[in-house]
This record gives sequence, structure tokens and C-alpha cells, in this order.
Amino acid sequence: MTTVYFIRHAQADNSVRNGRIRPLTEKGLADRKLVTEFLQDKNIDIVVSSPFKRAVDTVADFVEKNGFEIEIIENFREQKSSSNMGRNNPAHYSFLEQQWTDFSYTMSEGECLAEVQERNIAALNDVLARYKNKTIAVGTHGTALSTIINYYDCTYGFEDFMAMVDILPWVVKMDFNDDGCIGMEKINLFKSNEPDYDKCEVRIYKIGALKAYRFSVVFARYQDKWLYSRAHGSDCYETAGGNIKSGETPLEAAKRELYEETGAVKYDIEPVFDFTAPVSTNNLTWYANAQVFFAQIHELGDIPDFEMAEIKLFDTIPDKMRFPKILPVLFEKMQTWLRICYNSK
Repeated sequence: MTTVYFIRHAQADNSVRNGRIRPLTEKGLADRKLVTEFLQDKNIDIVVSSPFKRAVDTVADFVEKNGFEIEIIENFREQKSSSNMGRNNPAHYSFLEQQWTDFSYTMSEGECLAEVQERNIAALNDVLARYKNKTIAVGTHGTALSTIINYYDCTYGFEDFMAMVDILPWVVKMDFNDDGCIGMEKINLFKSNEPDYDKCEVRIYKIGALKAYRFSVVFARYQDKWLYSRAHGSDCYETAGGNIKSGETPLEAAKRELYEETGAVKYDIEPVFDFTAPVSTNNLTWYANAQVFFAQIHELGDIPDFEMAEIKLFDTIPDKMRFPKILPVLFEKMQTWLRICYNSK
């Protein structure tokens, strides 16, 4: 797996109109220490950056203290804006909203968001190819980074962009496997909170829509009931599932987890849908892509002596369940799929 930490620059001196040489303010120079502290234990292997001074200077403190060199990548630069579109221009807000409505929209002398996204993704793909399985820090910008987020999460739009405009610096972590982005975290360095899994939004997609996955989840039936597992030390039940290991397909991971967590030895299994479930707090938004499977178990063996203490059959979802804001939504989708399949046969 390759991990990329995108570092949106600290506060810049917007009185300097030339974007390439625009420096950080005194506050920006102070706040970049938050970046240094954040990256210190992340086992960074490579540091790359936009050529613009404010992006370079934001990661420079970390680089200098840890003996790195910054690789400058031109295509990670910020959007070229129209000369009359300064941030204090009354038309600026409307212009931004129009751009996020239509990625091809721009004005003379400027770049549309589609152009910004195309070259930033090209730069990212090159970095991912050259530094596979490394941990990389990228000095970047608000608009450039937002187009990268949108490329992997099409729900990210104008309101999301405006919500992060004044967060300087800002960090987005993305994890990649050979198929693409498998998970994302948006991190506000000025606040500190753990994610609350009771506050999440489950997003369901057609099977194969997400293309890259971190987890596999299996809803299993046995003897006309739903089969759930309970881990050692827990009183909650859960579906079989877990991380997709390096080199595994989602299906291979689903089969492994099904055996490890239920003892299933004979079964039929098939993929049903994809989902993500962004979890947000004041400082962090996290999600990872998953593929959901249905398994009809025909024979159970002993549960392997790994994580699970017992298995139990239910008519529906358990009263005490792990991820209680996520499981019911997935279960309802699975029930709908089964009804459609049953009626079509």
C-alpha cells in the first residue's frame, strides 16, 4: 500500500499577487510547525511539492529537521486564476460556485477545474508509480487538492470546498493499492478529536463502482437465518469481514474472513454492492471503500481460534451490534437485493 499525505499550505500573504513567489505570513510560518509535528511519526519516505513558494515553505520546516530534500513537481501547482479574480473581488464567490457546478467553466487567462484536476492527477499517478509502497508527503494547494479529492470522491463539491477554504494548513491522507484510492482522511490540525462511528453517512454504490477497496464485508445465511459473530471480550455481534490483505482480491478476502470468523467450509458467495461510510468529527473525516458480499452457508466447521468467540443465528440484525449506524443500512440494502433476486428467479 502507498500512503500520501497532501499538505495544503499554511496562511499566505495574499497581498503578493504573483502566486509563484507568494510567501507565508508570520502566522503561516508559525503554523507550519503543526505540519512538522503531525508528519514526525508518519514514517515519511519522500517529500514532493508544488513549485509555489507557499507550498514549499509549508513542508520546509519538516524537511530541514529530518534531512529530506523536496522534489519539485510542476503539475502539482495551484490553479491559474483570472487576473481580476482576487479573493476580495465581489464576484469571486459566484465564480467559484460556477466552477464547481461546471468543471469546464473558466474566464480568460484562467484554468477550469477540469484542467487543474487532469494535471494534478497526472502528477499523482506519476508519483504513485515511482514511489510504490512508500509514504509520501505532498506540498499542495486548496483548489488543486480539492480537485484530487473530487476525482476519487465525486460527492465532494462546492460546499465542501468552501468549508476548508480558511483551514490553513490542512491535511488529507489517501491510501492507494494497485487499483486506486482505497481510503481517505481529511484532518484539521487545529483540533483534536477521535472519530465517532455513531456519526456517519453510509453511501452505497453499484458493485464495482468504487474499483479500489480496503475492506470486504459478508452477510451470511445458514439454516434460513442470519449468521453473526461475536469477538472475544465483546458483547456485540457483527458480520464477517475485515481488511483486504496485500495481494488479495475483495472476493478472496471475503472468503478468508468468512472462514476465520464463522468456520464456514462449504458455501456459495457473490458480490452485491459497494459502500463507503464517511465518519466526521471536528478535525477529521475518514472513510474507506468496501465491497459487500452475500454468502449462503451449507456447512460449518469449528471457528478458528483467532478473533471470534462464538457465532449465533438471528432472524434479522442483532440488538447489540458493532457499527450500529452502518450495519442496519447495509442489511436493508442486502434484504432488497435478495427480494429482487428471489422474484426474478
